[in-house]
Amino acid sequence: MTAGVVLDPAALSRAHGGRRLDVLTRRLGYRFENAALLRQALLHRSYLNENPHELLESNERLEFLGDAVLDQIISRRLYDDYPAAGEGWLTEVRSLLVRNETLAFLAEQYGLGSYIVLGKGIDAQNGREQPAILGRTFEALIGAIYIDGGIGSARRFVLRALAAELDAIAIAGFERDPKTLLQEACQSRWHATPTYHTIDERGPAHAREFTVLVRLQDRDLATGEGKSKQAAEKLAAEAALRSLPTAAPAGAQG
Repeated sequence: MTAGVVLDPAALSRAHGGRRLDVLTRRLGYRFENAALLRQALLHRSYLNENPHELLESNERLEFLGDAVLDQIISRRLYDDYPAAGEGWLTEVRSLLVRNETLAFLAEQYGLGSYIVLGKGIDAQNGREQPAILGRTFEALIGAIYIDGGIGSARRFVLRALAAELDAIAIAGFERDPKTLLQEACQSRWHATPTYHTIDERGPAHAREFTVLVRLQDRDLATGEGKSKQAAEKLAAEAALRSLPTAAPAGAQG
């Protein structure tokens, strides 16, 4: 740990109600040398707001560090894997991989929600299911692994966690095809394929404009408008990629 930051293992254990984290550790595929770091990564500031007597630190500093480490790992991976890709494509794809919605989905996959230490108020408001809390906790977890095991351990964890998303990008190729990328992302997460529906046509025959809706089973993902159905579908797919839901639609297989 950096100077001035002190973890009290006993206080952290009390905050977690003495609960063991062995099951979570096995899910993560990483065993901490300093288990207090894992407990701190799961400590939300709302708990400390309600328990000011506890001389503990929330996971916010670890979240800050994890965000930077995640950006570095993903940037280097994309840089190495796609030498012909331009800066714009690299930046856009990185943003898809590191955005909060993606991280919240990964946190759900690991079951982090049930281990987060929350204040009673936010816990009663379904705080364990809130994407903002889940995504930030996942970043804090990356920061904790980085401090505990170094950049190599953090890299192995991040790339393993994002393997399905990275595979989807590899299939789509660096010449960005948003429809393909959206299809692979949906199939890898929910084993479901998005569909496109023309919901509006307007204008004279020589200058038609189309509005297309992309859906994932029972969920409307996004719309796009263009001078052809193909152009509208592409824009709808791009919009959907920026706002994929973290929860599977009804009927999708998880």
